[in-house]
Amino acid sequence: MSKTIIQEIRELVSITEREKARMKFEGYPNETEIRQFRDTIESGIILAQQRLVNRAKREGFTIISCPNGKVIEVDPCTITF
Repeated sequence: MSKTIIQEIRELVSITEREKARMKFEGYPNETEIRQFRDTIESGIILAQQRLVNRAKREGFTIISCPNGKVIEVDPCTITF
């Protein structure tokens, strides 16, 4: 299994040293802010998906999906959130 450069660096540098380096950056987001950013992005993705499904229902077209590498056509009326 090959490792990324980031994984290799993390293994070489202790957690304490990484935290010291992180604290040197002014304005660097903390764990709580990162979690909030992630939640905001996920909420935006869900909203975009809901709008796409609503538009498909309104305009009468189907949604194309690709679960597990297989392309399928989905009736938007069967999609629930």
